[in-house]
Formats: sequence, structure tokens, C-alpha cells
Amino acid sequence: MPTRPLRPQQGRLGDCWVIASLLAIHETAPGRLAALLTEMPDGTVEVRLPAMDEPIRVDRNMPVTAHGTFQYARREGANPGWVGVIEKAIAGHVAGGYGCLQRGFARFGLELLLGVRVRTRLRLPSAAQIVGWREEGRAIAASTHPLSGRVGSAHGPLPPSHVFAVVGAAPTSGHVHLRNPTRPGKMLVIDARTFRRGFLSVDVTPPLR
Repeated sequence: MPTRPLRPQQGRLGDCWVIASLLAIHETAPGRLAALLTEMPDGTVEVRLPAMDEPIRVDRNMPVTAHGTFQYARREGANPGWVGVIEKAIAGHVAGGYGCLQRGFARFGLELLLGVRVRTRLRLPSAAQIVGWREEGRAIAASTHPLSGRVGSAHGPLPPSHVFAVVGAAPTSGHVHLRNPTRPGKMLVIDARTFRRGFLSVDVTPPLR
């Protein structure tokens, strides 16, 4: 993996809790993700998830549609690469299959990938608090609630029961900066009121760098 790999992008699976966790770590300490992977002589990849006792070896054969299009997670604008490898390792050896990744919590994804305790906060932070956490090198994920589709923003209604990576904030205006794992290249900037109305919780890691 290069020093700054392409961003993780969610595919057709509803595993935002995995991909948003990858994205939050990628935006904070991408070297943590590179350290998970070891290329093996036979072409497979060894994935060392800190929360697992043993490394997981997976091949690079990723699920495709009948038309040959990759179905699940990938590197933004590219093939699955390292993102698909990690998703496959979690799906096959941790969750019990791709279908079992459909639901989950960001805290579990962050803890699985980092091997550290992650704190879930139901009281949403201010923009200033988010800036402070980001300056400390903490990865942050924010989860919407089931009714957030009724909450409008400049980017349209918020997706319900979805996880975003929180990448920054503007203390003066109170705006929060997010990346959606389904469209990670586009920064979403929402005001403090929308953040309070549309989001249920945030998950915050210890400092990663």
C-alpha cells in the first residue's frame, strides 16, 4: 500500500460500519491499515486484525456481478485492492459471510481494526470538541438514527441508520465535516442543528498517532 492509499468506498453491502471505520482510520492514520496486510509468495494476503488471535489469509478473488463488475467494497475509483481484502477477511473469518456484514456498529469496526477500546458517545460533541479530537489524532465515526431520512441538509436527506467518518469541523460556524463511505471523495458539510437532529451517536478512538 502507498503512504496515502485511495479512500475506501462502500459497495452494495450494507456494511457502512466496516467501511466508515476504515475511512475514519484512513483519514487519520493510514499507516495503521497498511500494517494489517502482508503479501504472501503465493499471491494471497495475510490480514492481521489486532482483535483476532491469529492472522487471516485471503485470496484476491472478489465477488462480481453477472457482468463482471465488482459488487462490494473497493478503493475509490479503482478495483477492490486492499479494501476488498480487509472486507473479505472480516466477512469470511469474523462475521460468517458477506451477508452477515449487513448490520453492525462503528465501535465494533474500529475496535476490530485497531485492537483498542473505542468509546461511544450519545451526547454529540461540539465542533470545537471535534477539532480537538482530530488534532489529537483520533478517528471518529458518526451514526445516524433510523428516522434521519426526514432530516434535510444541503446535500439532501440524511441516510437512515448509516455511519459516516467525521474528518473535521469549523468551530466558529459549528459546521461538521463528514465523509460518506458510499461517496468518500465528496466532503459533506452540515450545520450544528442538522448534526444534532440527524445523528444518534459518535464513536471516538484513542489518539492513533
